[in-house]
Amino acid sequence: MTIIPAIRAILDSPDLRLDGFLGPGHVSTVIGNRPYRFIARDYARPVVVSGFEPLDVLQGVYMVMRQLAEGRSEVENQYARVVREEGNPLALKAIAQTMELRTTFEWRGLGFISQSALKLRPEFAAWDAEVRFELPGVRVADPKACQCGEVLKGVIKPWECKVFGTACTPERPIGTCMVSSEGACAAYYNYGRLARRRGRATEARESLAVAAHPAGS
Repeated sequence: MTIIPAIRAILDSPDLRLDGFLGPGHVSTVIGNRPYRFIARDYARPVVVSGFEPLDVLQGVYMVMRQLAEGRSEVENQYARVVREEGNPLALKAIAQTMELRTTFEWRGLGFISQSALKLRPEFAAWDAEVRFELPGVRVADPKACQCGEVLKGVIKPWECKVFGTACTPERPIGTCMVSSEGACAAYYNYGRLARRRGRATEARESLAVAAHPAGS
């Protein structure tokens, strides 16, 4: 898969509600920062390429928020210790030599997107599992109840999905955003519950404090 066509498809959605992007550090180590420039230039959305450690993500979010507060739309590199502006030339050369674009590819939650995935070039057919094993083109449609597309576009929060935390959990995922441990729904399920639990605990402590020391006592 190639990430840029998918991002463009999300940006072109009429119901888009995303204010900025954290660029994926692992992809960016290969492609660099340049491919993201159109997001800031054409769509006026800030982009910050970020690493994966907690402090990386925290700083990346801070950098996006700072751009929004200052009215800027730029591509910034938080993950500078790994990601270079031009990417990895050797890796890009190897990809260009061995791979070519598919005409179209189906993304779960987003549908078919033109030229959004790669396949091995014909000269490498001997190593192509799709050719050697005649794999059928099986489509795996998202269940109608799944709202991953809306989550990806920022239309709804994960917990607003009809099946979030009930029929769809990390143990029994229905949608793409819950399948991956990095998915938005999985993250909200695993860590959002902790935040809500802490919130309830704080409310309970405050209630106990009020009960123990009522006003005017």
